[in-house]
Amino acid sequence: MPIKLGKYSFAGPYTSIDQLRNMPGVFGVLCKVQGELFLFDVGESSQLKMKVENHENKECWNKNNQGQLQYYVRYTPFTSQQKRRKVELKLREVFQPTCGRDIQYMSHRF
Repeated sequence: MPIKLGKYSFAGPYTSIDQLRNMPGVFGVLCKVQGELFLFDVGESSQLKMKVENHENKECWNKNNQGQLQYYVRYTPFTSQQKRRKVELKLREVFQPTCGRDIQYMSHRF
């Protein structure tokens, strides 16, 4: 069942990285605990599956996981890396996810 993160729709949930496709997009890593979802991280990549598999914050996701990790994706095959990055940074600014808080935010708004 898709979800909305901010104004963006994301497909999912995917409970295994193997279910993701290796194409451009933005992803959200969430944890489902007793029916509630908590956002751990967001990111973007031109090779989404590979990025999630090898993500530098995986240890943080696993450390904070108290339920079931779920991945939500917004595939963007025709969007530039710059635009994907803007979406990622906007979502970080709005939701302040548990993992990856040290990322610098862009100062302008959409």
